[in-house]
Amino acid sequence: MILYHASLDLPVLKRYYETFNERLDVLLSVALMGGNTKGFLKDHRHMIDKIVADSGAWSVAKGASSLTLEEVISYFKLWGHKFCDYFNFDTDFTDKGFENNIANQLKMESAGLNPIPVVHNFFDREIDYYVESDKYQWVALGSSQSTNFDDFRYAVHRIKKGNPDIKIHWFGGSRFEWLVRLPVASCDTSSWAKTGSYGFINHWNEKKEGLNKTDRIYVGGRVRQDDKGTYHFLTYPWKDELETYLRKSFGFEYRDLCGYDDKLNMQLINTRFYEELERRVNEERIKRNILLE
Repeated sequence: MILYHASLDLPVLKRYYETFNERLDVLLSVALMGGNTKGFLKDHRHMIDKIVADSGAWSVAKGASSLTLEEVISYFKLWGHKFCDYFNFDTDFTDKGFENNIANQLKMESAGLNPIPVVHNFFDREIDYYVESDKYQWVALGSSQSTNFDDFRYAVHRIKKGNPDIKIHWFGGSRFEWLVRLPVASCDTSSWAKTGSYGFINHWNEKKEGLNKTDRIYVGGRVRQDDKGTYHFLTYPWKDELETYLRKSFGFEYRDLCGYDDKLNMQLINTRFYEELERRVNEERIKRNILLE
């Protein structure tokens, strides 16, 4: 299973590569990358392993972008060959959006492109259409219906029953407990950015009971009453272990998370967390005899 870091910033990519000398898997959005296309696809491509492109449909659906299908087609005609894969311009995120989204899929295909289709309704004919067409090696699940594990599992099993060779991408999904139980081939998350920008870091606590050992730790300037399962750095019960990890892995002390470059440093920590989460998912899948894909 591959975990893509969605909409990764170039500064975080460069810091990660300089720190670990390892390449990341990256998902970029056509609507959000701005003038960074060359930076990712040429100047710093050696820092990236696999790179895929989201068409920007999510930003359009949320009203954050005025990107058009024609612009997306033009972009992928110019740059599409530089990506390992790219996705359909599926701008209707409702469970009634199949007609709109398949129309965009077919228009992109008619223009000589090969986008991965995205399913938004797990229970109607969408999945059957893509499986029975016998021309798609990948199908993405991007539905709001994936908030429920039973529904998500149903969609995965429905695709695999129809054609076990089809690989599945899960848009915006990185739940450890789900990924270790299902043969999802790839997923993506932007939590590396969101978590750090709000003053939180994720830490895998080996002393925590249960399957998912993730702790969410607030590093803001004041102690506050947080939701259950969220800790503050200064009162974290396993603070010594956390500080040792940060020091050995990044050369960071607590002050590095509070002053200059604090958000960048936290985003670096969270990027490392999700990169290690990918490894942990795959190790747990091996134990469970779930295909790594």
